[in-house]
Amino acid sequence: MSDQIIRPYEEKDKLQCLIAFKSNVPMYFTEDEVLDYENFLDSYIIKQNTSDYRTKYFVLLIENQLVACGGFGDRYLDGKLTLTWGLVHIDFHKKGLGKELLLFRLNRIKEQFPEASVSIDTIQHSAGFFEKYGFKTIKITNDFYAKGLHRYDMVWKNLE
Repeated sequence: MSDQIIRPYEEKDKLQCLIAFKSNVPMYFTEDEVLDYENFLDSYIIKQNTSDYRTKYFVLLIENQLVACGGFGDRYLDGKLTLTWGLVHIDFHKKGLGKELLLFRLNRIKEQFPEASVSIDTIQHSAGFFEKYGFKTIKITNDFYAKGLHRYDMVWKNLE
């Protein structure tokens, strides 16, 4: 796609991130998660420049329109990285943007944390996508997010 960029999240991106997130409810996220996501975005802006905050969040824009976002972080400050709040606006699914954003994040991780393992918790609708890029399912919890929305805990290790 033309005129495409991935850059760090900024406060001005919040509304477009929320619109993209809500476009994925209820297939990929629950209504209850909308507030969790909004709180994440608000706290990210507050915490991003503190020395102990190790989360990075990015947006993918096409012709200045935000179409995807996602990040990674060391949630528990234990050296284990987790992919966080990765999503593509529903109108842009199946165009390779999820792949592009995932590979961007994994490459950043390889550069900045070459020995790190990476985990993600996702749903059954997305687990196959992550398997294509080397993630392995280690646990499945049925009806975790909502009835019929199962949690897949997955891990990836940079072996290259």
